[in-house]
Amino acid sequence: MGKETRRMLCCLLAICLAAAAGSGLLLSYVTDDFQKTMVEHDYGTAGYLVNHPGTNVAAAFTKDKTDSDRRAGRQALKEAGYHENTDSRMVPAVAAYQKRTAVMLGSMLFGVFAAVFLTVWIYIRRQRKALAKADAVITRFLEGDTDQRIDSEETGDWYSLFHRINELAAILSAQAEHEKQTRIFLQDMISDVSHQLKTPLAALKMYDEIMAQEGTDSGTIHAFSQKSLREIRRVEDVVHTLLKIAKLDAGVVRMEKAEENIEMLLRDVTERFETLAAQEEKEIVLSGNHDVSLYCDALWMSEALGNMVKNALEHTRRGGKIVVSWERTSLLTNIMVEDNGKGIRQEDIHNIFKRFYRSRASQDTHGIGLGLPLAKSIVEAHQGTVSVTSKVGQGSRFVLSFFHLTKE
Repeated sequence: MGKETRRMLCCLLAICLAAAAGSGLLLSYVTDDFQKTMVEHDYGTAGYLVNHPGTNVAAAFTKDKTDSDRRAGRQALKEAGYHENTDSRMVPAVAAYQKRTAVMLGSMLFGVFAAVFLTVWIYIRRQRKALAKADAVITRFLEGDTDQRIDSEETGDWYSLFHRINELAAILSAQAEHEKQTRIFLQDMISDVSHQLKTPLAALKMYDEIMAQEGTDSGTIHAFSQKSLREIRRVEDVVHTLLKIAKLDAGVVRMEKAEENIEMLLRDVTERFETLAAQEEKEIVLSGNHDVSLYCDALWMSEALGNMVKNALEHTRRGGKIVVSWERTSLLTNIMVEDNGKGIRQEDIHNIFKRFYRSRASQDTHGIGLGLPLAKSIVEAHQGTVSVTSKVGQGSRFVLSFFHLTKE
C-alpha cells in the first residue's frame, strides 16, 4: 500500500472517529432534551392532579396546564426525588429513548462508514489495478517495445495523465525512429562513399606507381596522367552527387520554388547534351504545349531532368532518338523521357533507383549509378513520383508526375 493511500485511509479513520464522537455528544444532547421535555410534562400532569383533586385522571393528561399546575407538580415531584437532573437510568422511558436513539445513530453511522470505506476500497483497488497495468506497459516500453501504449479510453485524472504519457511515448518513439534512420543513413552513406572511392583511389595509386617507374617515358606519363585525371573527375562526380543526395535525404535543402515554364526549362537542360548527342548521332526531341508551367525549384529540377536525359543518352545506341514530352491534366503535370535504346530487363526495373546499382546489361556505360537515385530524390522533394516502363530492345519510358498542390 502506497504512502498516499495510507494517508488517505488515516484521514478517513480520523473523520469516522470524529463523527462517532460527535454522534455521542448529539445523543447526550437529545437525551437530555427529551428528559427535560418529559419531566416538564410530568410536572404539569402531577400539578393538575394536586390542584384538582377528585378530577378524572384522563383530564390530567388532556387538559391544558397552567403555571400554577406546573409549580405545584414540580414541588410535589421534587419532594419525591423526581426532577430534571434525575439519572436517566432511573427513568425507564428516557433510558429506552436513549437506547433506541443510540442504536439508530450507530446503525446510520455504521452504514455510512461502511459505504464510504467500500467505495474508497473499490476506488483504490481500481486505481491500483490501472497503475499496475500502466507500470507493466511502461516497463515493456523501456525494455524496447516502443509500440506499447497505456489504455486511456476512460475519463478521470489518472487517464488524462496516461493519455499525456502516451503522447510522450509517441514523441520518444518518433525520435528514436528518426535517430535509427539517421544512423542507417550515415552507415549507408559511409558504405557508399567507401565502396565508390575505393576503385578510383586504387587506380590512382597504380597510375602513380607506373608513372614513378616510367619517369623518363613522356608518352607513358602523359597517358597515365590523363587516366589519373579521369579518375579524379570520377571521384569528384561521386562526392558531389553523394553530397546532393545526402542534403536531400537529410531535409536540409530549402527549395526556392516558383512557376517555371516547362519548355524553357527543358530547352536549357537539353542544350547541355547537344554536342554529345551530335557526336553520337542521336536526336533529342521536345514535345508539348508552350504554356505549361511547373511550380518547382528550377536549379534542382534541371538537375533531375538532366540526369534523366543523360541516362537515356547513355542507354541509346548510335543514331537513336530521345523524346522529352510534357502534359498537364486536371490532377497532374507529367514530364516523360522516352528512348528507343536497349531497354531495361524486368528484374532490374525495381533496382535502377538504388544507389550505385549497375545491371549486367549496362556495364559498357560510363555512369556511376547515382544519376537516377538523385533524380528520384529531387522529384520526391517536390512531392512528385517517378515511374518507368521498359521493353528489352525497344527502349524505356520514364514519367515524372507532380500533383497540383497548394503552393507553399
